[in-house]
Amino acid sequence: MNILRTFSSQFLLAASALTLLPAGTASAEEPAQRRRVVYLHQADFDDGTYQITKRGTYILAEDITFNPHPVGSLADDGVTVLDAYTAGLPFPSQLGDPANGKYDPAAFGIGFFAALTIDAKNVVLNLNGHTIEQSAEHALLQRFFSVIELADQPFIPNQGPSGFGDIIHSARKVTIRNGTIGRSAHHGIHGNDNRVVTIRNVDFLDYEVAAVALNGVRRLHIKNSQAESRDDVPVLGTYSNARFIAPYVDWLVQSGSTTTLGVQGLLHDALDIQADLRLAINNVHEDVILDGLGSIDPIQHPEEYALFHNKHGIVDGNSYGYLINPLGAAVGGFPYAPTPPARRITLTDVHVLRQHSFVNEVVALRQGSDPARDPVGALFMVRNRHPDTGLPVTVSSLNESSGTYTGNALANAQALVAKAAHNNEFPSFLDVSRLNITPEIVDWIENEDTLDVLVSGPSDYLCNGDTMFHVNKGVIGYRIDGAARVTLDHTSASDLVNLGNVGSDDCGCYSFSHPEATLSGYGGTKVRGYSFAGSKKIVVYDAEISDLSTFAGSAIGIDLLTDTKNVLIEECTIDEVEAGLSFVANGGPNDAPDALGFHIGADARNISILNATVTHMTAYDETATLRDDR
Repeated sequence: MNILRTFSSQFLLAASALTLLPAGTASAEEPAQRRRVVYLHQADFDDGTYQITKRGTYILAEDITFNPHPVGSLADDGVTVLDAYTAGLPFPSQLGDPANGKYDPAAFGIGFFAALTIDAKNVVLNLNGHTIEQSAEHALLQRFFSVIELADQPFIPNQGPSGFGDIIHSARKVTIRNGTIGRSAHHGIHGNDNRVVTIRNVDFLDYEVAAVALNGVRRLHIKNSQAESRDDVPVLGTYSNARFIAPYVDWLVQSGSTTTLGVQGLLHDALDIQADLRLAINNVHEDVILDGLGSIDPIQHPEEYALFHNKHGIVDGNSYGYLINPLGAAVGGFPYAPTPPARRITLTDVHVLRQHSFVNEVVALRQGSDPARDPVGALFMVRNRHPDTGLPVTVSSLNESSGTYTGNALANAQALVAKAAHNNEFPSFLDVSRLNITPEIVDWIENEDTLDVLVSGPSDYLCNGDTMFHVNKGVIGYRIDGAARVTLDHTSASDLVNLGNVGSDDCGCYSFSHPEATLSGYGGTKVRGYSFAGSKKIVVYDAEISDLSTFAGSAIGIDLLTDTKNVLIEECTIDEVEAGLSFVANGGPNDAPDALGFHIGADARNISILNATVTHMTAYDETATLRDDR
């Protein structure tokens, strides 16, 4: 079906002049005589992140696989053999003043978060036809990671699962070109507050969360790039949570803490909790890496299988091909127009070839107005289930009147850390400000009470989030939020799949449950080829969208959300969109799934769609070439 909609002839004239950044504008290229040249070899990455802090041209001399301090190697004492619990992290001797070539203890507090960081001006990184990637082992052990981070830390101050530093130093005038960015547990390229970034002739393979994710970027040009997400992810986000809580448990052991946790009549001290956590982490590594299974063995390690196993082999949270966001982490709802926006974004000949995810909702236990979570922001889970049987993993029953705490390696560690934090046992460098596992939860565990001591009804749960309580938004090929002057020319999104189940009914049939959500209902089941939220002055020309599929939600070719305005979409084809064909109504906050070519939200305005073709739409509920909610 062909459609033609014109809302502002004046805007059409303005939009035609919005082609941004002529070739070479957003580039760090300089005459060779003004630039130092450094060749990078595998040995430059064997001990940890390579930090680019000076201008110059950096050239990969060979393929790079990032796996510092692997299992079986020696610790910095030259005696201790590293296991999965201790491997892959910076040595204490490596931490110190960055001016002396050390790793900043705050920025690297949760491990080597990138293979390569750039926090200088006027840098060219020439991949030189090579691939740089995270190893399979390190991708298991370091679950928060970007192959390239365009700053000296991964978060702006006062954001993220740790205190990364009071000042962020971000890259300016950077070109990354000519090669492949491979396996990553999170991002291919990630950055905050960058200026003048060019990514040219770079393909992205086997990332989990996003190929490119830039927050608050100004003047970005991506040209000739393809993206395909990872499809062999062995663990859920709970494994990352287990790794993150370990330093807190270790401190309790090192400090000689006498705090204990009573679980089903047995007292567990810090040594007991550490041993259980260490065994669980090592058992997963044994199955996935040492034995080469690529997944957790349910017979040999049933407890780890129940807690960590990823049955689909794809990331269990929101995932994107190319993500542009206002300054700060892109973990909340779809925003309204920010001040200032990301600005002057151009993508030319860019293609998302595969984006697969199953967005796994984690129901949070409400304590006060916030969810119950540990010091790094990971939820304390009481509603998680076995991946095969559906039986509860942390409590004896999901019926609040009979369910009591049974615990597991992760939950016990979180609860012990919480109890110790309430006793003021942690030093300032182990931040506990995010902690909201209350004394009431610890008392519930130790008194062997039923869950109805904490929960009286749906309002005592919070829904629509993942293991870190990020707002669930689904699978999106191009997510452009809070941006101005955006041009997408000859782009495509194909093979986008979301296997996420319907949202839980534990919170009732809500409109809003997660406090940071901006769209009503449960958001984790959707697939969108392109989405624009809080953005303006957008041109999308020659876009192809095909093969969108969801298990239980709506699928949308192009979604114009919140107060997006002044948009021109021309020469767009949308084909093979399937929405929610396995949808099962549960009385929760889920809309019956629709297949839509275009969706225009109620607050969007000045939208023009010219010469669009929409074909082969299938849905549980309704199909529509265009849905306009204004």
